[in-house]
Amino acid sequence: MKILVAILTHAGTQSNADACIRTWLKDIEHPHEYYFYGSKAQSQKMDRTWNCEPDEGEARFRLPEKTYKMLVESLNHDWDFLFKCDDDTFVAFDRLINLLKNYNFNDDLYIGGKIVNPFAYAQGGAGYILTRSTVEKCIDSLKYFHNDKSKNKRAEDYSVGLALKEQGVNLAHADLLSTPAPKVAKQNQSVCIDAIIKDNKITTHYVKPETMNKIHDFIKA
Repeated sequence: MKILVAILTHAGTQSNADACIRTWLKDIEHPHEYYFYGSKAQSQKMDRTWNCEPDEGEARFRLPEKTYKMLVESLNHDWDFLFKCDDDTFVAFDRLINLLKNYNFNDDLYIGGKIVNPFAYAQGGAGYILTRSTVEKCIDSLKYFHNDKSKNKRAEDYSVGLALKEQGVNLAHADLLSTPAPKVAKQNQSVCIDAIIKDNKITTHYVKPETMNKIHDFIKA
């Protein structure tokens, strides 16, 4: 089993990407590997970074296009499970490995923390898991609307979920891929710390760089 981690980033959140590199990304060992997917400028100065910059430049509403480019690029690499998350997400990577031991990478899998609006799709920041066949199917639909703001709702996680819905691939909910309410987490980082340390979650989202250091230091002590 080989896991490829793809982390969404951009120049405005470089400090988040740097915090990932200092902390949980150090726990990814062969045969597993990671890449950031960011802007052209980031790909030129950062190791392990794909240039997935949208054709008309970086913007939040163009994340469906950016993630579409990441999915296409991912198929040029060898892996069994693709795990996508944001650069403000902490990942307990050994727990992710243990979770995926329960799944067959030859199946059409789409695993993540569930949002229902109006259908079930995985919350993108906290991370979702795809197999190769699922990525191929996602691309088959997403290529038609990754630039259509009226259909993709300007959200990468919604877009991926919609593409897979069109392909008949249903979400398998994973409570261990968790994200707190944005307002709560941004005001009180203890909810992010508790998710990993007390609740044994695999991921937590909206994590500030200094909090990543605290969580990693604790679990590695």
